[in-house]
Amino acid sequence: MIKKVLRRLLPNRYVKQFSCFQILAKDYGQYRSIKEGQCVDALGHPIPWYTYPAIEYLNQLDFSQFEVFEFGAGNSSIFWAERAATVCSVEDDKTWFEKIQSRVLDNQKIICRPSKDAYVEAIVEMERKFDLVIIDGNHRPECARQLPRALNDGGVVILDNSDWFKKTATYIREELDLIQVDFHGFGPINNYTWTTSIFFSRKASLKPLKLQPNFAISGLKYQLIDSEDY
Repeated sequence: MIKKVLRRLLPNRYVKQFSCFQILAKDYGQYRSIKEGQCVDALGHPIPWYTYPAIEYLNQLDFSQFEVFEFGAGNSSIFWAERAATVCSVEDDKTWFEKIQSRVLDNQKIICRPSKDAYVEAIVEMERKFDLVIIDGNHRPECARQLPRALNDGGVVILDNSDWFKKTATYIREELDLIQVDFHGFGPINNYTWTTSIFFSRKASLKPLKLQPNFAISGLKYQLIDSEDY
């Protein structure tokens, strides 16, 4: 209804701009995440505090056999528990830990390590290696230094806010010889853009859940049934 009124009253450029705002606020669920103060999508499902382009990319892939370790716990922990074989997250805020501990899933474990050293070394404490390591909490440079002892051959690393941690991104990319792909854009809650970077080992093998690429949220779904490219 609002769109119809706007089309009659406003120039087309303003209507298009309003449509873009509506896609971000409603279809991506950003307004809902701001209102609720937590990372959720348009339907209220938990999502990570990554950029929307990174989340859409990850949603295409099959992580069902992955063992995941996460520095920093929250709605992202539930997101990964719903997609991966196992998820272990470390948190250093005891109050936050107690809040989120009550809603863990069966394949999910959250540990509390308040001190810096214990937090950083929590991944090594597991005495095994992981297919996916997510660095999205405190002490990110120090956490990245644990990767050689904790990342499986062929593993993947996610570093959120990588635009704020350029030296850490450089270390992962150059010292560990991983391939860096940056996903810039808006995400839940925040009123600014940032960067989530995904780093791939050169032996990484990620399978799509279905035909890739998937349609983007609010993308035009052309039905190219007769096309060989569909």
